[in-house]
Amino acid sequence: MDETGPAVREADPSQALACNVRAGLRVALLLSTKRRDVVASWGQFGMLFALTIVSTVLWSLVATGWPARFNHWALPYAVFFLPLVVLASVSIAGIAGRTDGALGLLVAVLAADLWIEAFLTLSHLVSASTGVRSIAQWAPWVLFHLGPAWLAACIVVAAARRFDLPWPRRIAAVPVALAIVAWPLSSADFASSLWTKVDTTHEAADERLRDAAVREDVLYLQPKLLEQAVAALEPPQPGRPSLYLVGVAGYSGQGVFRREVEAVDELFATRFATRGRSLKLVNNAGTLRDTPIASRTALAYALDHLGTLMRKEDVLFLFLTSHGSKDGRLSLSFPPLRLDDLAPQDLKSMLDAAGIRNRVVVVSACYSGGFAEGLADDDTMVITASARDRNSFGCSNEAPFTYFGKAYFDEALRTTDSFSEAFDRALPVIAEREKKEDYPPSMPQRRVGARIEAALAGWRGPHVPAAPAAN
Repeated sequence: MDETGPAVREADPSQALACNVRAGLRVALLLSTKRRDVVASWGQFGMLFALTIVSTVLWSLVATGWPARFNHWALPYAVFFLPLVVLASVSIAGIAGRTDGALGLLVAVLAADLWIEAFLTLSHLVSASTGVRSIAQWAPWVLFHLGPAWLAACIVVAAARRFDLPWPRRIAAVPVALAIVAWPLSSADFASSLWTKVDTTHEAADERLRDAAVREDVLYLQPKLLEQAVAALEPPQPGRPSLYLVGVAGYSGQGVFRREVEAVDELFATRFATRGRSLKLVNNAGTLRDTPIASRTALAYALDHLGTLMRKEDVLFLFLTSHGSKDGRLSLSFPPLRLDDLAPQDLKSMLDAAGIRNRVVVVSACYSGGFAEGLADDDTMVITASARDRNSFGCSNEAPFTYFGKAYFDEALRTTDSFSEAFDRALPVIAEREKKEDYPPSMPQRRVGARIEAALAGWRGPHVPAAPAAN
């Protein structure tokens, strides 16, 4: 049967496109449409394909806000749904025995997606402007998963009505749409975005710093900085255990991570005598000419050298602060450099290869609980800012500390020399602040090995300065 009525077939392309967009609204609302309401042609498919890409780029910009920078690396993901829609439409048309009608179904669904994108973007803007933090926190996640499910429903309902599918075939179409469209899109990387917000404060205000990491002088200077930082590490104090500190600020886009590492370095120098036995790896445009960048290669190099210095009674305190991903990796990011993120198993392999025995590892990042599980052994204490399925908070560019860093380092460790007791003191402070800000609990984690506390007690002994008396 012909897919369109005579009047529509003879319409010019712009009129046909308007007709399809109107039909797409009905499809998006899961309402019935007549075959003559959809102009099925390869020309219309091409126009809707292009319009969908343009609308995806524009709606993403609206959701991000201006000023923003286009992330062309995310473009393949942003349009990844298009081949999935094509495959699902052809597959369900095959179930109906109407492969000749696949083009009409595809055109209808592409037109519906224009309306779905508009609704989801506007819903995101409304939720973000409510002022209710719980809504602003969870709405993006809900809307992200709603989109693929909605698109799959449109395909099934539109096919059922266009092809007059009997109920057994309608039921068969549901898992096809879910498997081809809903599941792949819902499983994709939620962090991918076509636009990234340009921060006009602090270091990001100077556009000249955007490509600072790949300037020729910096590229040649960085290896020298790493060698100098490692060579400057002093040997352990004779006659007593020593504490070594390594601080890693992994994400260059926000200054809070740099400030946190610098503050912890200063705190440990005064409280735990680590001056001369500490090393910083920082991803930040403001430190490119005096501090090594934070990469997996640099971290492994530093740990290997520490392994040659440290004795079996010495202790390493490794502090890592950055953003984290849902797959449990710590972000090591300094665009336009292409740095690899750090997974728990990567870090454990580095520490084992370096031969460093006594380890205290603190990871401040979202979804960092995987490090507590991945690094746990008898000689290690692992503390993370969140559970493996939870966010942590306070990563604003203006903040001196994250919520976890403020409570654990800036408050608790100023009043106790026990890394484990500091965790106990920080927990209620973090929970109270998250509750006050209407954030879901981050649920910081801790794993303490059977032998690490004895090693820490040997290090503290009479050598660590007493905590200052409370006011």
